[in-house]
Amino acid sequence: MQIIVLCTYNGEKYLREQIQSLLTQDYSGELLLLLSDDGSTDGTREILQKTKEECGEKVFLYDKGEVSGSAWKHFLMILSALANQTIPNFPYEKMEYIFLSDQDDLCFPDKISALTEALQEAEKRYGKSCPLLCHSDMEVIDEGGKKIADSYFRYQKMPWKKDSFSNLLIQNHVTGAAIGINQSLLAYLKKLPDFVYMHDQWIALLAAVFGHIVVLPKALYAYRQHGNNVLGAKKGSAIKELEERLGMSAKEKDKSDKRAEEGYFALFRQGREFHRLYGDALSEADRSVLDVFLSLGRVSRIQQIKLMLRYKIYPLPFYRAIGAMLFLPKGEGEKG
Repeated sequence: MQIIVLCTYNGEKYLREQIQSLLTQDYSGELLLLLSDDGSTDGTREILQKTKEECGEKVFLYDKGEVSGSAWKHFLMILSALANQTIPNFPYEKMEYIFLSDQDDLCFPDKISALTEALQEAEKRYGKSCPLLCHSDMEVIDEGGKKIADSYFRYQKMPWKKDSFSNLLIQNHVTGAAIGINQSLLAYLKKLPDFVYMHDQWIALLAAVFGHIVVLPKALYAYRQHGNNVLGAKKGSAIKELEERLGMSAKEKDKSDKRAEEGYFALFRQGREFHRLYGDALSEADRSVLDVFLSLGRVSRIQQIKLMLRYKIYPLPFYRAIGAMLFLPKGEGEKG
């Protein structure tokens, strides 16, 4: 049985369409849709309850008993509960692979079958005991469903072929709703961290150091770009990004710099949490990379650049790496 985890919060606008896209997958095996809400105050809970009444055993509703307050914690709480088998009356004996889904996106009919096949092939190659993550490309659509881009990877200029621990520490290119994992990787999610910047990046970091990441450069769902996205999709272009920067007022530049600074501080904090939970289990090489990454917040600019180049801790394409080397913040990244 393949498990699809759909976490919701005040998302009734697109939720029915997304659930329908999950219930009409072309996968020939058994699917179970695990639905969990995080304190919605709109009609989301009613939609979930009606879905359960209509679909019976194809749908499992899980009430965590508390509001997590963030997307990352909601997803990781569910995955931790699956890993620790603490969800009452859940069919753990049937569970094979686990897939994530966002409430406002739209899955294509072959999403689960394609990710399942890729995970099965990877397990043949690396063995079932190897922690595996598979993720795919996606289309980008607007609020009304109109296509913006055929490929999120190309639209964002994401380095999807790069899956090194050093790159993933500072740049995430694994999108949560594109993820499928096996049970060996799920086992590493038993521990619930105190802080994570992005749940998909956290899972990708675990796969990078303890197993393997498999990429399908094929769009398997439509990512919906709208004002409520946590991070959102933005067209990647060195010229466009430079033009936007040059066209900003002083106040706009300050706001942009503050957002970037806060993002880096969050990455440092996430790195410290990864070190706390998994530092002792890392290989010597990965431990060195993580230690160097965490040191970047307290060394000089020249030292930052030297370390980032030596250990390949920088975002891609390279024009983004130059920006990071010139503007990576210091000091506050060691707090929190």
